[in-house]
Amino acid sequence: MKAFIGIIVSLTGLLFTGAVARDRPADGLPEAQYTAEGSARCLRCHAGEQMTLMAETAHGDVENPHTPWAQKGCESCHGPGSLHASRARGGRGVPALVTFGRDESVSRQTQACIACHGQDMGDVPGMDWTGSAHDTGRMTCISCHDGHIADNPLRDQQAQRESCTQCHGRQVDSHPRFEDKGIVFDKLACYDCHDVHQLSREP
Repeated sequence: MKAFIGIIVSLTGLLFTGAVARDRPADGLPEAQYTAEGSARCLRCHAGEQMTLMAETAHGDVENPHTPWAQKGCESCHGPGSLHASRARGGRGVPALVTFGRDESVSRQTQACIACHGQDMGDVPGMDWTGSAHDTGRMTCISCHDGHIADNPLRDQQAQRESCTQCHGRQVDSHPRFEDKGIVFDKLACYDCHDVHQLSREP
């Protein structure tokens, strides 16, 4: 019976990755592989508007070699999906998919983002997230950002302030306004002065 199961697991690996599945980890669950079809395989089921518009987002630019879509597609962020796509073992395998949200660990979500954003990507400098103001062990990138939208609303000054105010309402209300220095405080976005992605901001 064990030999039969081993054959099935191997065939599943061949079907979805073009390679035989690796040895099983100690807990007995098969190890997930990247799918051969990439995002096309994911979008067969996950065909809602929020998923299909990925090609319109910054993450979906296939011309940019640094984007998820130009690499492993959905699996660049969510992890190898062969077992999930095949529904083998109820889609459970090792490593488990990164789901993003309250049911996922903060560290796994953050690591999925800084795997790319923690290093320089062409003209875009990497972020020093570890040890920064928001690296609190409770926040993740999706606390503020949504990777599944075409535009970044936080580029808008008012939307950015509203986002920051959700946690920093008292600080915003009591913030010095610098009127004696000729500064129009209400025209500033928080990020004009506060770089929340870096340990320190270059002058």
